[in-house]
Amino acid sequence: MVTAGVTAVVAGTAVALTGALGRLPAAVVGVLTVAVFTVTGVPAAVPGESAGLLPTGPGLVDLFAGVALDWKRLVTVSLPVGSYESLLVPYFVTTLVATVTAVTVAVRASRPETVSIPALVLFAAGVVVGPSRLDLSVATAVGLGGIALVWALTVRHARRAVAVATTVGARVPVWRSVARPALVGTGTVLAAAVVATGLGSVAPPTVGRSVARTDVVRPFDPRDEVSPLSAFRSYEEPGAADAPQLRVTGLPQGGFVRIATLDTYDGVVFRVGGDDGSSASGTFERVPTTVDVSNVRGSDVRVGVDVAAYRGVWLPTVGALESVTFRGADAEQDRRSFFYDRATSTGAVVGGVGTDTRYDLEAVLPDQPDDEQLASARPGTADVPSPTGVPDAVRERVESTTADARTPGEELVAAVRWLTSTGYVSHGVGDDRASRSGHGADRIQELLTAPVMIGDQEQYAVAAALMARQIGFPSRVVMGFTPGGDVRRSSSEPGSAAAGPSGGATTLRGSDVTARVEVDTAQWGWVTLDPNPVLREIPDEQDQTPQPVTRPETVVPPPPVEQQDQDQQAPPQSDRETPPVPPLWLQVLLAALPWVLATLGFLALVLLPFAVVLLRKRLRRRRRRRAPTPRARVTGAWEEYRDALVDRGHEVPGAATRREVVAGAPGRGGSGLAALADRSVFGPGAVDAATADRMWSATDEAIASLADDRTRRQRWRAAVSLRSLRSAGWGRRRPATRRMPSGAVRPSGTDRHDQGRPGAGDYDGPEAGERRGRPSEDRGEP
Repeated sequence: MVTAGVTAVVAGTAVALTGALGRLPAAVVGVLTVAVFTVTGVPAAVPGESAGLLPTGPGLVDLFAGVALDWKRLVTVSLPVGSYESLLVPYFVTTLVATVTAVTVAVRASRPETVSIPALVLFAAGVVVGPSRLDLSVATAVGLGGIALVWALTVRHARRAVAVATTVGARVPVWRSVARPALVGTGTVLAAAVVATGLGSVAPPTVGRSVARTDVVRPFDPRDEVSPLSAFRSYEEPGAADAPQLRVTGLPQGGFVRIATLDTYDGVVFRVGGDDGSSASGTFERVPTTVDVSNVRGSDVRVGVDVAAYRGVWLPTVGALESVTFRGADAEQDRRSFFYDRATSTGAVVGGVGTDTRYDLEAVLPDQPDDEQLASARPGTADVPSPTGVPDAVRERVESTTADARTPGEELVAAVRWLTSTGYVSHGVGDDRASRSGHGADRIQELLTAPVMIGDQEQYAVAAALMARQIGFPSRVVMGFTPGGDVRRSSSEPGSAAAGPSGGATTLRGSDVTARVEVDTAQWGWVTLDPNPVLREIPDEQDQTPQPVTRPETVVPPPPVEQQDQDQQAPPQSDRETPPVPPLWLQVLLAALPWVLATLGFLALVLLPFAVVLLRKRLRRRRRRRAPTPRARVTGAWEEYRDALVDRGHEVPGAATRREVVAGAPGRGGSGLAALADRSVFGPGAVDAATADRMWSATDEAIASLADDRTRRQRWRAAVSLRSLRSAGWGRRRPATRRMPSGAVRPSGTDRHDQGRPGAGDYDGPEAGERRGRPSEDRGEP
């Protein structure tokens, strides 16, 4: 992937720069892009079909076909894809096109701030076809979006600064024109990120992440297959029990070969995948390279498997699979048909496995705690579908067998020990004691309530899984093969596996089929437990027929008091376990709270920029009104009135005097403000505080009159307008002066800070010129 990405970026940059230097039209740049894609695509994106650094015919076919077809295939294969087939083609072509577009915009477009759009599109494409887990995508999105916004703000203000400098013919300060607005924008972005992060922590999403691979129609759906546990007794039938099913090399002593992991119980059967296919065990993907097992602690094993009489869609595996390599004439077909579910370590081959199926496995056997360690286990947080149709006997047996336990781990150990010590094994075939097959709710109820508990691994594993869930541990049933089938402890018994030494060759027969239970713990993850009793003689059942009770004859039969009490009385244990129902108002409040918080957070994000503008204007007004001298407060009041005119769309010329500013201005009181400001600033006497207060009162009335005959929307737009802030943001130039005929000094220009002052651009005669030309101690200006 790194090679393909670097190649796409370098090649795309070369194409874009060539088009810019040669001033080539867009059509020619597109043709060059296709040519570069043809030359570099096969070595970079389909390396298995390249001849060194040159493309080949089959490679070109895969390359151009992958542009249209590999998008769908990409979302059905587990990540990372590596160089598997041609699945890097969508990534390569998207990166190449994004690079050509971005570099072309950067060097040729009039608005280079849009250069970030191709990068954002590339990121969005990666999210859509990427993994369903979050990982770093949230942090990457926030970082990339923040950089794009800051870049757009900086480039926009830099372009404006250049335009202003070109217009006025002077240098514009970089700090005020570019750096400060960019920092303000960065602060706004950071504030929005903080608000969004807080909202996400208060009201996190309640549903899983939805991307293309979560919504695509899976090529392999385990719900379409029959549960392998339903065919458990078929392996114990005469003829199948002694038939070799698998020949395994490298299997450790007492090793377990997994057929499938089942985590969904509906009262009829244990199967793979939830009712809606949303559980983790329902997600089967193709494995292009290897499976990441870095988080599994255990020992590495390499096992070879040759299929004999075994048939089915489920591929037998060992431990946590890391990689599988098929052998034989149909190896390529088996590799393309292999799907794997990482959550349950279950593999499947579409079309099923047969006699010619041979493969090698590299896997990790997870470390397992002993019974003493398991007693301190805490329930894990794995997400498994909730069972339905669980018989009442499961709860009753958990209560009776775990009464002395103090922790969930001790309860789990006690429940499993009760099954292994109390139960008896019978497959119900041949001379075995009668034992009904199946593991539905009625069969488990019969198993747990019978005077003599008789069943086989099918029933005991299901009973243990349901009891573990009753205790609080996420659990699932695992069906597979093991030498001896978990009940034959001696290899000399008929039908036992021909097990060699650890790591040697092992023949697994039908009688070696078994089922175990896996529980999720907080300390060790998924732990495998064997709830199957040892093979021993089954005692005879005692006569449990109840004897009739002789009652004296009475004229009137006794009323069915006991029956009425039994119907009316609820089981005390169910009352203790039933959680209190919260009041209706609390349920409504809890249901509406996430939506209310989300709405408030969205409104906060939308209104945040307007709040920043209003706050900045508020601070500006406060600074002007609290100026240190009365004369400065009078000047600030005039500037406040002038900014109000600008925000309401009144055109104010750059060199206009105060009287010119109020000429044609809307509202009332503008002329009086201009006259009072001129007298205060240019008058011979000092300005007192009363005059400043009178100036601010008149200013407030004049600004209020500007809202007359205006709609609410127009008043709101004026309140959040940025015109006055933008006009105050550019650098100010000190006015150059020129000598007037009478000897007075008159400014030849003015900046935005001094716009509208009588001494900045008007001339009212020799007396005014003399008054403006002399140094003013009151104004502090030349």
